[in-house]
Amino acid sequence: MGIKKNIFLWVLYDFANSIVSIVFFLYFAQWIVIERGVSDFHFNLTFTISALLLLLTAPLAGTLLDRFSRRITGLRYTTCLTVIFYALCAVLAIQNKDTAALVFFTFGLYSFLLSFTFYTPLINDLAERERRGLVSGLGISANYLGQFAGLLIALPFSNGAFTFFHASPRVETLLPSVVVFFFLALPTLFFFTEEKKAGVGTFSLGSETRRLFQETKGLFLSSGVGFFLLSYFLFNDAILTAANNFPIFLEQVWHVSDTVKTYILLGILITSAIGGTLFGFAADRFGHKRTLMFVLAGWVFILPLVGLLTNFILFVIATTVMGFWFGANWAVSRSLMSHIAPQGKHNLAFAYFGLAERASSFVGPIVWGLVVSSLVSIGSERYRIAALVITAFIILGLLALMRVPDDRRNTPVLQ
Repeated sequence: MGIKKNIFLWVLYDFANSIVSIVFFLYFAQWIVIERGVSDFHFNLTFTISALLLLLTAPLAGTLLDRFSRRITGLRYTTCLTVIFYALCAVLAIQNKDTAALVFFTFGLYSFLLSFTFYTPLINDLAERERRGLVSGLGISANYLGQFAGLLIALPFSNGAFTFFHASPRVETLLPSVVVFFFLALPTLFFFTEEKKAGVGTFSLGSETRRLFQETKGLFLSSGVGFFLLSYFLFNDAILTAANNFPIFLEQVWHVSDTVKTYILLGILITSAIGGTLFGFAADRFGHKRTLMFVLAGWVFILPLVGLLTNFILFVIATTVMGFWFGANWAVSRSLMSHIAPQGKHNLAFAYFGLAERASSFVGPIVWGLVVSSLVSIGSERYRIAALVITAFIILGLLALMRVPDDRRNTPVLQ
């Protein structure tokens, strides 16, 4: 089936989708909140809505894939939807139509998140159990290198050196990132090879929904899966919320230019790419749960430190070191899930894995938004307090992870 070719295409897709995600993360967020005056709460609400949409669709999509279709088919559809919605968001932003742009940003984000229900489980077809940590780490490294490339592509537009639409420099960055993402994703969508499913009979929405509830019950009763998903939901709540609000944090707390923000993020992305590969290798060698425990323990110290530092040089150093933990977080988490997911239920398991990852966007952004909105009277210090508050979710996630069995003692795939 061309394993090496598939690994390359799988990694290439991680590189491609990160280009559009980093540009919208950095520039759309600042345009809508800082330039257009939309509140932090309403901006963070887009992550909550996309998480709700994911909750309604991802589990059923996962179980249907396990039975009826190939993962690459779902990836093709969701990629096309992501391109369409993000492109519409960019066009509406150029026209300064705030509300409409925010709506299509929400749908684009939802399609982007849903694509991982189909993309991530492909790792089980790419590598043996002993090498999944390394392959996952390569994908994460490619993701951060793609973000690095995305920032470089956007830089001449964000600083006003180039302009296509005579709009805000931040808005000028959006559409080019969508176009680059689309063309770089095409090789994966066309040339990734996956075995066809054998015939499994006719489809009935009612029967498949009932089957979903039964299989979900069995999945969560599997040793480790339920506690791991709870842990992932909790610690990723803090990390993803902090990441989504990082550009606004830089603007409100440090008052630096977009160019300086870009250089800070470039430093983080370099260490993130290195961290993804190094910690993926470490997970294969020392155990995935043990490595993830070490990663979370580091986050308990790093996130409050970044939030509380008042010296800008020390802040930049701390955020650059933080990049190693960003890369490690997702590389080790998804390889651990590939080890503990029951045989034949990887699509469903990864559907809930993706849901746990983005369902944190249902709680974390609301907590962050409420903190910074209710403490306006203390100025930018409210963003530091928000960073401290969400660290509690990492501690809770670490406690839940302790209940997950050590994968080194559970070599066979759970049945």
